[in-house]
Amino acid sequence: MLNRKKQKIIIVSLCALIIGMVVGYASLNQLLNINGVSGISGDFKIEFTKIEENTMVNATTITKGGVGSTTANFTVDLEKPGSSALYDLTVENKGTLDAVLTSIEGLDESNLKDPVDIIYTVTGIKEGDSLNTGAQKKFQVQVTWKASATSIPTTSKSLILKLNYEQGTGSGEEEKLSASDYLIKNNLNTQVTPTESGLVAIGNNGEIVDSTSPREYRYIGPNPDNYVHFNNELWRIIGIFNGQLKLIRKDSLGNMEYNDYGNDWGASSLSTYLNAEYLQGIDHNSVSIIDNHLWTIGGVDGNTTSELIAQSFYESEHGPDAMLEWSGKIALMYPSDYGFATSGGASTNRNTCLGTALYSWNNAGVSDCKNNNWLYDSLNNQWTFTSNSNYINAQYYVLDNGGIDEDYVSYPQGVRPTLYLDPSALITSGTGTETDPFILG
Repeated sequence: MLNRKKQKIIIVSLCALIIGMVVGYASLNQLLNINGVSGISGDFKIEFTKIEENTMVNATTITKGGVGSTTANFTVDLEKPGSSALYDLTVENKGTLDAVLTSIEGLDESNLKDPVDIIYTVTGIKEGDSLNTGAQKKFQVQVTWKASATSIPTTSKSLILKLNYEQGTGSGEEEKLSASDYLIKNNLNTQVTPTESGLVAIGNNGEIVDSTSPREYRYIGPNPDNYVHFNNELWRIIGIFNGQLKLIRKDSLGNMEYNDYGNDWGASSLSTYLNAEYLQGIDHNSVSIIDNHLWTIGGVDGNTTSELIAQSFYESEHGPDAMLEWSGKIALMYPSDYGFATSGGASTNRNTCLGTALYSWNNAGVSDCKNNNWLYDSLNNQWTFTSNSNYINAQYYVLDNGGIDEDYVSYPQGVRPTLYLDPSALITSGTGTETDPFILG
C-alpha cells in the first residue's frame, strides 16, 4: 500500500527569453522543462504530448519541439507592437502517482520586469487542478508585445514558471473523463419518448439503440440540456462523434451568402469568413479546444430532394458517395444533423419522422417532426454543409417552415457556425441547461 503522505513536487519549469530586439522586430525563445522528483513508492512520469501553435498575430514560429519528452522549446519571431503568439501545450501523467496543482509561481513577478511592454499570460491551468494517472492537462502560453508600446525594447526578458504539485489522493478521478465520456456516463438516455429531450445512442439507420457500440450519440427533442458556454456565449452540443463533441452556435450570425458563385466549400466566401475573420474573433481559450477536423463534404442529386430521408442525407454526407474532404475548424451542420435531432411527438413519432423526406417536414401532417426538434428555427433559414451534386450553384438549407430544400449560393441564408472539439476537452462544471450551461476546460 502506498504511503499517502503528501510530497511536494515541482514538475514544470518554463523559461522564456526575449532576445535580439531591434526596431520593428522581436525574437522570442521559450524553453519549458518538466522535472519530477518523488520520495513515494511509485512511478513519476509526466511529459509533453502536444506543443502546437494556436493563434499567431504578426508572429512566425521558427522552431518547436519536445513532444514525448520533458523539455519543450520553440522560437517565434514577433514583428512589431501588437504582435502576439499563443501556444497550446499538453502534459500527461503517464506514471502511477496522482497529483494536484497547489501553486503557480513566477508569472506575476516576470511581468513586472523590464521591458514592461512584453507581457506573458498562462491560461487553462489553475491551482487545485488534478493530474491523475493517465490524465492530460492542456494549457496555453501567450506572449504579447503591447500595441500601445511607444519604444522598441532593447533588453532581454526572461520567465521562470513553476507549477508546484503535491501527491493527489485519487479523489479527482471524475476529472479524468473527457467531455464525451462524461456525457455518456452521466447524461445518456436509453430511450426518449415523444416530446421528450435528451442524449441518446444512435444506430446504423439513425434509430435510438441500447448498445455498447452505437454509431454515434445525439441530442434530440425540443429542448435538451445541451447548452455550452463557449466563446463567452451560448452554443449547443449536436452530439458525440468518434469521441468528439460537435457544437453549433445557439443563434444565427445573420443572413450571409454561401458564395457569389459555386458550391465548393473550400473556395466559398462563407468558409473564408468563418475560418479567418470570425475564427480570429473567438477568445483564445475557446479556440484552443477547437479541433482542426477532417470534414466529409457530401453531394446530393437535386432531382431526388423530395424523396430523401435523414438517413439518405447521412449516407451522402459520410458514405462512399461523399464527394470531397475538407480540413478546417468551422463549417455548418449537415441536413442529417437536423433530421436526427427530432424526438417526434404524439401524432407523428420519431420513427415516422425519420421515414419522412426532410423536404416534406413543412407539411401540417408531420409538424411534430420540426416542432420537437431543437435545431429547428422558425425565424431563420439555415445553410447546411451539403451541396447539390448536379448543379454547381445550389446548396441545401433548412427552411424556417421546417423543410429542407436547395437554394442559389448567392442568396443569403442564416449561418450557425458548427465545429468539433478536441478529444481532450473536459466538462468542468454546469448541468447543460440554458441558465447553467456546461463549462469546458
